[in-house]
Amino acid sequence: MAGIELSQELVDWAASALGWRPTRAHDTSWDHAASAVARLEADDGRRAVLKVHRQERKHRQEHFALEDWAPSLPGTPTLLAARDVPPAALLMSARPGDRVDAQERPRATLHRVHEAAGAWLRRLHRLPFVDEDPVPLAAALQARLDGWSRRTADRLDPETLRWVSARVAGADLSGVRRVPCHRDFGPRNWLWDDVAGLSVIDFEHARPDVWWVDVHRLIDRAWNAEPGLEDAFWLGYGRRPDAAERRLGDVLRLLYAVGTVAWGAEHGDAPFAAQGRAVLRRLGAPGVGA
Repeated sequence: MAGIELSQELVDWAASALGWRPTRAHDTSWDHAASAVARLEADDGRRAVLKVHRQERKHRQEHFALEDWAPSLPGTPTLLAARDVPPAALLMSARPGDRVDAQERPRATLHRVHEAAGAWLRRLHRLPFVDEDPVPLAAALQARLDGWSRRTADRLDPETLRWVSARVAGADLSGVRRVPCHRDFGPRNWLWDDVAGLSVIDFEHARPDVWWVDVHRLIDRAWNAEPGLEDAFWLGYGRRPDAAERRLGDVLRLLYAVGTVAWGAEHGDAPFAAQGRAVLRRLGAPGVGA
C-alpha cells in the first residue's frame, strides 16, 4: 500500500472491521507526529479514516468523544471500530469536504462556515453532562498554568509568568462549570462541503473544560483578519458573551497563550510559539519578547 506506513496487523484489523480491504492509504498526519492518520480507500470508491495515537490518553479521549458525544452531533465522523490493545487505533467514517484552512474561500462562504461552526459548538456545549471531576475548576486551571510555566521558565520572563498567574488566580469562576469541549476547535479541524456543510474532526484533545477553551483560538487567529466572522459565529452559537464572560475569556486566553509557547518550543514550531507571545502582548502582559 502506498502512503502511510501501516503494519499488516493494522491493515488486517481495518479490513475485518470494514468488511472490505483498502487498496490505498493516503497519509493525512500532522507534521508534529503526535498521531498517525490515514485515509483508506478501495478501488470501488469506499473510504474510511484510520487513526493511531502515540499517547494512550489521546486515544482514550477521542474514543470516548466519538462513542458518547459524536452520535448527537451532526457533522462528525462515525466511529466504525476501536482497537484498544497495542497498537491502539480508531476506525472512522470519512466526512465530505476539505479543510477550511487549506484553501481560499469566498467571504460569503466563510461566513456560512463560521455560523455553522457556532451552531455545532452550541450543540456540543449543551450535551447532557455530569461533572465528576473531584478537582475544583480554579485549582485545575492554576495547576495547568503551573505546569506550562515550568516548561516555559527559560522562554518567558518571570515577570510575565507572575502577571499571568495573578490573573488566573483572580479569575471570577462563579457560576462557571465544565461542559463537553473539543479543545482544538478551529478551521484546521473543520471540513467544508458546499452541499453537506460543516464537519468537525480530530477529537483527541476532547474532554470536559470551560467552554471558552473552544473559542480563544478563533479570537486570536481566525477572526483577526475578518471581524465579521465573529459575528457569524455568535449568530450560530445563539448568543454573544456578556462583559463578565469576556473578562474570563481574556484570562483563559492568557493561560493558553503560555501553553502555546510551551508546546511550540518543545515541538520546534517557532511560528506557533510566536502566536502565543503575540496573544500575551495583545492582552497587556509585561516582559514579552518577540
